[in-house]
Amino acid sequence: MIASRLLIMTCLALAACGSEGSSSHAGDLRSDFPLQTTDYYVQNASELAKMDGICTAWKGSQRPPLSWPSVVVSNCNNVDAAKGILVRKFEQDKLLKEASN
Repeated sequence: MIASRLLIMTCLALAACGSEGSSSHAGDLRSDFPLQTTDYYVQNASELAKMDGICTAWKGSQRPPLSWPSVVVSNCNNVDAAKGILVRKFEQDKLLKEASN
């Protein structure tokens, strides 16, 4: 009875650790791009969107951020900063437009 429970528990643990889904995510993660500044991403919306997608993949990978390559961490921080700048600029332009009416 105890041996069968132990065997079932072992099989479940091995099945959870060796799933194919976890290994496929590692292949989707990219780090083969140059380091760009926040200003670059503010001025290049297409690159901002592309890098934001890469950052989303890294964030969803469940890998600890301390294990990420530094180019990924820096670019993702710069993308987040650029998105904040663009949102503030949009809101400021909206307020200026409302004030002039």
